[in-house]
Formats: sequence, structure tokens, C-alpha cells
Amino acid sequence: MPRALPSLLVLAALIADTSGSHGVALAFVFLAIPPAFVLALACYGDSLEARCSLLRPGLAALSVFLLVLSAALRSPAVVGGVPAFAVSSLVLVLVVYAVMGIGALLPRSHTVPESA
Repeated sequence: MPRALPSLLVLAALIADTSGSHGVALAFVFLAIPPAFVLALACYGDSLEARCSLLRPGLAALSVFLLVLSAALRSPAVVGGVPAFAVSSLVLVLVVYAVMGIGALLPRSHTVPESA
């Protein structure tokens, strides 16, 4: 469940955005940033222990960047509503998490070195 928390919060933010509750969506985006960062650190730890390639921590870091960018674009200092890219970045984050999930389900190919 902890690894699914960021994607659930982003999904809740996207639903709030589509229903017009942009303030609630901003709160969900803010709530999603710390668990997304923890997920990125966990993925990096997995790559250090050779459980995955560097692609998964890179994708997790990209999702953190997109969440922070979405939060910055939604800032109350921006007048005129929520920019379209703020909502689009949430969709991109969900796509990134889906790619990470599919990649985690695929079997890894291990090469066994020949003994001399």
C-alpha cells in the first residue's frame, strides 16, 4: 500500500480537478509530494541493491518533479485559473506510475556468467 499511495493521491487530485474543485486538487497534490519522494528514494535503494535498473528511480524522480511543477503552477499567485499543463502533468504522473507498475510486474532477465 505505501507504494500505491502517491498514485492514489494523484488520482484523487485529478478527479478533484475534473470536478472543478481546484483547491482540493491542490491539497491532494501537496499531500502526494512526500510519499512520491519516499517512493523515489525506495526505488533508488532498490537499484543500489541491484533489484532493478536505474530506469525505475529515474521515472520516480520524474514523477516528483512533475508533482512539484503542478503544485507550482497551481500557486495562488497565478491568477486566471489552473493552467492546462498543471492538470496534464497529473496525467503524466499517472502514466509514469503505470509504466513503473508494469515494469515491476515483468520478469527480469538475469544473465548468469559462465564459470571458468
